[in-house]
Amino acid sequence: MVVSRIELRYADTAGLARAIDLAIPPGEREFSIMLDQIAIAGHLEHALGGTIVRATIANRGADAIRLVNVVFEVSTGIAPDAPARFFKHGYQSWSGSGAVDVGSSRIHRRDTASHIARLNHQSEALRAPEFPEAQTSELFTIVESPASANRVMVGFIGAATALTTITVPSPNKVIARAILDGVALAPRAHREIEPLFMVEAGEPAARLASRWADAIGRHMDARVGAGYQRGWCSWYHYFHAITEDTLRANIKSLESMRADFPIDIIQLDDGFQSALGDWDTTNSKFPSGLKKIAAEIHAAGFKAGIWTAPFLAARDSRVMKQHPDWFIVHEQTGEPMRAGHNPNWTASEDAYAYALDPSNPSVRAHLERLFAKLTHEFGYSYLKLDFLYAAAADGRRHNPNLTRGETLRRGLEAIRAGSGNDAFILGCGCPIGQAIGIVDGMRVGPDVSPFWGSTASGAGDPSTVYALDAIIARSFMHRKLWLNDPDCLMLRARETRLTADERAALAATIAASGGMLLISDDMALLEKEAGQLFRTVAEISQEIDSDSAREPVLALDLMSTGDVHGLIKKMPRCAIAMLLNRGDSPAQVRTSHLKLGDGDAIAIDLAGGESAVFDEITLPPHSARIIRTGS
Repeated sequence: MVVSRIELRYADTAGLARAIDLAIPPGEREFSIMLDQIAIAGHLEHALGGTIVRATIANRGADAIRLVNVVFEVSTGIAPDAPARFFKHGYQSWSGSGAVDVGSSRIHRRDTASHIARLNHQSEALRAPEFPEAQTSELFTIVESPASANRVMVGFIGAATALTTITVPSPNKVIARAILDGVALAPRAHREIEPLFMVEAGEPAARLASRWADAIGRHMDARVGAGYQRGWCSWYHYFHAITEDTLRANIKSLESMRADFPIDIIQLDDGFQSALGDWDTTNSKFPSGLKKIAAEIHAAGFKAGIWTAPFLAARDSRVMKQHPDWFIVHEQTGEPMRAGHNPNWTASEDAYAYALDPSNPSVRAHLERLFAKLTHEFGYSYLKLDFLYAAAADGRRHNPNLTRGETLRRGLEAIRAGSGNDAFILGCGCPIGQAIGIVDGMRVGPDVSPFWGSTASGAGDPSTVYALDAIIARSFMHRKLWLNDPDCLMLRARETRLTADERAALAATIAASGGMLLISDDMALLEKEAGQLFRTVAEISQEIDSDSAREPVLALDLMSTGDVHGLIKKMPRCAIAMLLNRGDSPAQVRTSHLKLGDGDAIAIDLAGGESAVFDEITLPPHSARIIRTGS
């Protein structure tokens, strides 16, 4: 595996497209080229069990140029006609991740989707033809082939300055690209490109993914030290219909049921705000205001949490009426950029949500003031930030010399500055790389739902089965980049379309991930049996979490495209595995293939109790089992 070529694409002072193409001879460690006073230089270093490519662009001319992107071409060493798969990693929290056959298609279902759908789930709403969405992964990828003993991992280990993609057009070639969005490079200035990390090894794909996460987490100083999180969220029972009275009733229930449901956080979700974009004032359903609500949560013995979508605003919001110049602008129409659509968010006939522009210093100052108010004045120390992809929307910005990745990160930095270092920030709907080092937790999949969903293609849409897929596919990020948020556990047996097996599958997957644990039910619907289930999930999850910094939770087979998925966590004295049958038919699994180590295998019943496990077990449709060996 070698980097064979580097290409810089830019526009000169006349706006003409130009390119510098540098071939790197095999075995060379240093490389440089200069054309028309534009220089590319860099080197390859052996580190972290692989190779890191570092490159710098310099403008030695008298005029500014505009940078489009930098392309690294990597030769994998796999035969071009060999069968192969690559791991297609999603753009943001809800975007699907999983194995795709190399060369199977140049067409993706989002190619004909709306602009908002593409803006939501891709780092570019419009992909260039040579980087088709069907063949493109975000941030990193893994390529494997039965024709090769080794797998190849290629990924950027920095994300502060640019969005990045990895395209796999054929088994023998990977194209890594830093997207620079036409930012200017002034005369005598230089710009460093995010480092590219490459590893070739015979390790399982999930282990390679963990090595990538460890590398980018260290490079970007990931926040991984927050305590284990347990809480309650209003969203998955009440949705937008949440009211102050129903919230207050659940606060009282959670206070009286603390022994059965030992949680620390009560988080108010979407539905309280006076308008989308005005997060410090409430609508008529919340007459007491946010400060009093937080005080009531504190008085009951809990931390107060709140939901916002800080980079979105609707037409009827105070922020959009008073500051129409604070928004990303559509290049052709000159109108504010649409980044979402939800009639529940506005009383206006215009049901679109528009993207705020954190490249504008006034927007950043507003965000800093807002979150200082929510945390230090109102008392919310748990901040769920949603729809964060909006700040990286394509379009014209106040500062054209910040990339979209830099714009998003500046916005997140302003929120962190306002809320302070002690607030727990949870990212959601967020491009993955730009949040590292700023957020404490990250949603790693689409919304769970009170229904299972179709197992057909469509990852990224809300449904429990897609959420389970994502929890498994991104398990390697936990305690490497942040605390993984697998989304909420729904315990209720009434007012849901989830069967008992499906609820247990959600509980088992969350438990085995070691991630955050929030429930989201009307507490009046829950009996003591639900409390037993919650406490068992919390016990298993916290045990796994406590050792995850040392040894990550890994997918049993990250590249699997079948219906049986799973997680495994090996600890000093035991091993825990979770087996999930996401399919619609029963599945047979041999536990000996899990390689859990010495000791008898025990199946854990999350409702209480244990039983011996034989080598072959049957998983009913839409069900999961947790298996433990050792003490």
